[in-house]
Amino acid sequence: MKTAIISVTKKAALLGQRIKAEVIPDADCYEKDGKISGKKAYLFSTMKPLMEDLFLNYDRILCIMATGIVVRMIAPFIKHKSLDPAIVVMDEAGHYAISLLSGHLGGANEWASEIALGVNAEPVITTATDVNGYPAPDVIARKLHFRVDDFSVLKRVNAAIVEKQSVSYYIDNSLVLAGEYSSFIQEFTRKILGESQLVIPVTLVSIVNGTSKEINKEEGPCVIVTDQLLNLPHNISTHALVLRPPTMTIGIGCRRNTSKILIMEAIQNSLKNIGRSYKSVMSAASVIVKADEEGLLEAVNELHWPITFFTQEEIASIVENSNISTSDFVKKTIGVGNVCETTALLMAQSQTLIQKKTIYPKTTVAIAQVELKLSALDQVMKNL
Repeated sequence: MKTAIISVTKKAALLGQRIKAEVIPDADCYEKDGKISGKKAYLFSTMKPLMEDLFLNYDRILCIMATGIVVRMIAPFIKHKSLDPAIVVMDEAGHYAISLLSGHLGGANEWASEIALGVNAEPVITTATDVNGYPAPDVIARKLHFRVDDFSVLKRVNAAIVEKQSVSYYIDNSLVLAGEYSSFIQEFTRKILGESQLVIPVTLVSIVNGTSKEINKEEGPCVIVTDQLLNLPHNISTHALVLRPPTMTIGIGCRRNTSKILIMEAIQNSLKNIGRSYKSVMSAASVIVKADEEGLLEAVNELHWPITFFTQEEIASIVENSNISTSDFVKKTIGVGNVCETTALLMAQSQTLIQKKTIYPKTTVAIAQVELKLSALDQVMKNL
């Protein structure tokens, strides 16, 4: 997780260096010309172009300056709560750490509290679920690396929680980590609620062909954790928040100069064939010689997937150990006889293919099951 600390005065620069030393040792400090701490930092003269660059390249940004300055600087670059970095603002005296942007999904609320604790400041959190002491689904989503299906439903569910309604969680029992997810959610919500009378039921359910008997009986707002495409009745879907866990990797092979359109069609057809959501893809993967393939890069960027490129040596080792079928043409072209299956399995760190090599126009796609335990998955996700 990449972190930046920005300051515009010498006093703020010194505080930023203190926070780096005591709280966030891997942070990059950015200090204004002539207002420097004297320690290692990147210098800048104008903030607006710097902020645009930081928005694109950092997950968390601590701004040690007036809140008004930060609001004006970040306003042109804000896109969506699922994409924006966590922004925390701190005064140069170090009295307050204010969670300003991406409080839940970006982790700014929790981060503000961590910073405040580290330098004996006061955290300022204003999101309704937090100030009322209720567990928000988007906080759970961030902690477990889930993606939110529909943010309009998220708003309705969070509003129900603030109104002290009991929101049930339904976890797809076909998920490899169904039991671990259930335990985490129960423990997390119990810790937040403490002695509260509010109850958060968590139930493992069977989902077949996109439906579930248990969920279809639900009359109030609820949360569903699954990677499957759902076919819920309208009266359920309007108040059922679907969270997508990272359960799959997609290996992609393509001929040189294959268009984004063809690659997207191959991906979409593959996911439709297995009935899974694209939001549950942990990462795409391919061979290193495709690292500059424009159509492939455009496709994964549009889907908001990270992509990892493996070397021919890495691929060759799994071909030998997994009894994977190979293509003489592919081997002659790039040095290994199989790209999509091998890279999907390497990325997933598993031996299970949900979809074997499937041939589309100029593209091949394979999908592997992620079978990592929660702690290992957490580490992989943080490194992507």
